[in-house]
Amino acid sequence: MSDTLEKLSLKQQIYLETIYELSEEHGHAHVKDIAERLSNRMPSVTEAMRKLSTIGLINYDVRKNVSLTEKGEKIASELDKRHGVLADFFSKVLGCSRKKADDFACRVEHVVDSEFCDRLAEFASFVRAKADQGEHNIIKEFQETYKPEEKK
Repeated sequence: MSDTLEKLSLKQQIYLETIYELSEEHGHAHVKDIAERLSNRMPSVTEAMRKLSTIGLINYDVRKNVSLTEKGEKIASELDKRHGVLADFFSKVLGCSRKKADDFACRVEHVVDSEFCDRLAEFASFVRAKADQGEHNIIKEFQETYKPEEKK
């Protein structure tokens, strides 16, 4: 599965994520909704849907719902998991705002692999567990030391 993910372009990954998100929110996705969500033109989205369908990641028929195949679902789910791990780390450990953490996670999730995300999640859990046990709270100390400068 990660071989397939690595072969996908950034745009293809973003399309899969968008279909995944729309399906989670509404139970289905339409080309029009995908175009609106990504601020893309309908013909561009239609062409992308054809390509993703050809490589077996989505089910696509003109004027019908777009859905992920099992393979597409696995890839989109993996990207969603990476996003969650990264956004949590950026916000809860590094102390970034949730908006900034989400924005940055959107960009980084496409260049890291599952092993990296798993290790990052384990590291964050380890440090939080140590802090919860009353040991030296390095997260809090870091966030207090590196507070963003307030805008004047």
